[in-house]
Amino acid sequence: MFGAGPRALRMRAGSSAGAFVMIAMAVTIAAAAAQIMATALGAPGAGRFAAADAVVRANPTVSFGSGTDVDKVDVRRAALLPAAALDRAAAVPGVRSAVGDVAFTLTVIGRDGAPLPTRGDASAHGYGWPSAALTPYRLARGRAPDAQGEVVLDAGLASAGGFRVGDRVRVVAPAGVHALRLAGVAAVSRAQHERQSSVFLTQQRAQQLSGLGAGFNAIALRFAAGVDGAPVRDRIAAAVGDEAEVLDRRHAATADAGDPRAFDRVELVGVVAASGGITLAIAVFVVAGSIAFAVEHRRREIALLRAIGATPGQVLRGMLAETALIGLLAGAAGCLVATALFTPFTDALVTAGLAPEGFAVAPHWIPYAIAAAIGVVVALLATALAARRALIVRPGEALVESSQPQRRMSAVRALLGLVALGGGLTLVIALPSETISFATLTALLFMIAVALLAPIVLGWPAALAGRMLLAGGGAGFLAGSALRSGRFRTGAVGAAIALVVALTGTQLLSLATAQRATERTTAQRLQADSVLLPRAGDGLPPSVAEAAGELPGAAAAGLVSTDVFLLDGGLTNDGESWDAAGLDPASTRGTLDLDVRAGSLAAVRGNGVAVSETIAEDGGVTLGRVLHARMADATAARLRVVAIYRRANGIGDVVLPRATALAHSVAALDSAVFVAGGRDPRVARGLDAIARDLPTAVVRSRAQYLDDVRARGQDNTEAQWILVALMIAISVMAAFNTGAMAAAQRRRELVLARLGGATRRQVIGSLTLEASVTTLAGIMVGAAVALGSLVQVGDDPSGGPLVVPWEEAGLAVAGAIAVGLIGTLVPAALVGRARITALAGLLE
Repeated sequence: MFGAGPRALRMRAGSSAGAFVMIAMAVTIAAAAAQIMATALGAPGAGRFAAADAVVRANPTVSFGSGTDVDKVDVRRAALLPAAALDRAAAVPGVRSAVGDVAFTLTVIGRDGAPLPTRGDASAHGYGWPSAALTPYRLARGRAPDAQGEVVLDAGLASAGGFRVGDRVRVVAPAGVHALRLAGVAAVSRAQHERQSSVFLTQQRAQQLSGLGAGFNAIALRFAAGVDGAPVRDRIAAAVGDEAEVLDRRHAATADAGDPRAFDRVELVGVVAASGGITLAIAVFVVAGSIAFAVEHRRREIALLRAIGATPGQVLRGMLAETALIGLLAGAAGCLVATALFTPFTDALVTAGLAPEGFAVAPHWIPYAIAAAIGVVVALLATALAARRALIVRPGEALVESSQPQRRMSAVRALLGLVALGGGLTLVIALPSETISFATLTALLFMIAVALLAPIVLGWPAALAGRMLLAGGGAGFLAGSALRSGRFRTGAVGAAIALVVALTGTQLLSLATAQRATERTTAQRLQADSVLLPRAGDGLPPSVAEAAGELPGAAAAGLVSTDVFLLDGGLTNDGESWDAAGLDPASTRGTLDLDVRAGSLAAVRGNGVAVSETIAEDGGVTLGRVLHARMADATAARLRVVAIYRRANGIGDVVLPRATALAHSVAALDSAVFVAGGRDPRVARGLDAIARDLPTAVVRSRAQYLDDVRARGQDNTEAQWILVALMIAISVMAAFNTGAMAAAQRRRELVLARLGGATRRQVIGSLTLEASVTTLAGIMVGAAVALGSLVQVGDDPSGGPLVVPWEEAGLAVAGAIAVGLIGTLVPAALVGRARITALAGLLE
């Protein structure tokens, strides 16, 4: 009878170890993803508003849909609150004081003319002095700013610049470069000091330098002693109206426009959910395949138990008990591994810019329990489904079947494989313009189909190759016979190798194609001879474009990088914002050519906007149509389409009037200034003078700018590889694991070959030939899946032809060959090289 004890597991050490490894990997991924998301979704704390009891900000939510089917997303920086909101909040009973918070990015220039380094891997931020009491910051030297030309630096910036009270300090803000007198130095707790570099001015001066005018990013409130916070917050919400939201102290950091980390935590949830979800799906799929593969090779054992009187229920319960024990042990191991990987994994996410600086996982038992339960449940279901066929036939028939290689595939398996194939084809056909975005999901569906239909897709081609090996001597005869009779085994091993090639190939092709399309479109669009770019900080003051445009013989176009949410059906971009750009139409002549196909960029003013061909074709947008939208700060807008352009890749799918983009973007700054006429010596000298006066700016030639675009693309590619690394890692483990399980379970076959007269060299040679054919079949199918997932990539008007990075592709194929051969040959070779007397003991 089946037993769940260690002795029973030791008797099946190979299959038990394989199942253990794959379940542990699945649990590791599930636990890591769940813990990261749970931490990111948790309350971010008070942050800079440590001394506040509640914080008010403008409603940051953009809603898609209507009725009960509504999706909501938050913007990075909500619109400004009017000054009247401060008075209304302060008048609420129970409120002791109310402070209007102004926050904007700026750069402090050192004595040597270079930007000062900042804390927290982020730009310094400027605030009105009243906000200093909210953290709180306290004066260590000097006094508070009480004149328009005075400033207070935090101790870190003052020390980095060697500034003393009374010194002249230059800052670069959205409103331009300004020289201020240092009135004081402020100190703060070490935790806040590490988070951010801060600069304080008078409230009015802060509003001027922000470039956004009067108003507040948030209103921080302190309550009277002894009052109940919840009723006061309700009264505040009623006073400020529906266009604002009130946050308690635990969530106050969400309203800090000067620290995007709370928003980045929310974005991290989406990133981990998307990539982790696909990775977990792959892991679950691999676990199910490994369990099914192990159970399939226990048909003889099951048949013998049935023959001696065991009922199907007894056999199934015994198998489930073993699987449950393995699953529980693997779940515990997976949780331990996930805990050990938290730090390196989150460090990688931070380095890639996918997680906020200082993000650390706060483990909780619930995600661990969910992850372990997923591993056990998947393993149990896989065991029950895999054993079903062996348990429903009569004992005698089962015994006869178990002595022969499996030759037929169940109707359910074939049906599921066809459904997965249909799902992949549906994505390819229905979403041609979003092929790259859905490439990994499409490849996964195709690979599920390949794995389910592996005896046909991989087993038959391998069997045909086996026929040609039959005449190749002893080794060829053994390999050919094994390939012809073991289509199910060949299919399982080949599918694991194909999964590695498919995922790696899809990632290589999609990233290379997208990057090349961006580079090509940028080169076609860019007509300017020179480009002014930010050397430090988040952008360039809008005054830089004006100064460059005033140079004799020059034309300058300042470009604002921003976002737009389109709310009309067919244009919602799956709940994500569209990348957008702010431009002055007149300034694009001679600097940028967007390849306008309809309408005119000259009409981009007021509420007139231009849209890309992608938006026009996907949403059926024509000239004159009015689009319901939300700007980057969630402000509602009605935008009228006045032009349709082609060259959107690398700039955005919506072009707004520059003034509109500046008023609603995260920071009122240009991301670049494109200058025509840079070959004229007078223009070149003028640009150099602008860069000297503005230390945060650098002048780049057209060729240098295109090199920068290429370098940024490579950085983005590295970030994407971090997300895919786990998918590929588990695919590699699956290939090794499946190959090792297949080899270990062929001990009887190898024993019989040796006892029948085959030499060690013939056995090893046959294994090498068989593994080579299986690996080649897996590589070919995996490559076909990768190419098939991106077959319609050329239909994207903003894209281009499929790009194959041959060098990286060669390395991927070489890696797949190594995985396939090593994973199969090493375990089998250990058996094949053993003495015949030792092998004889393996016979039942």
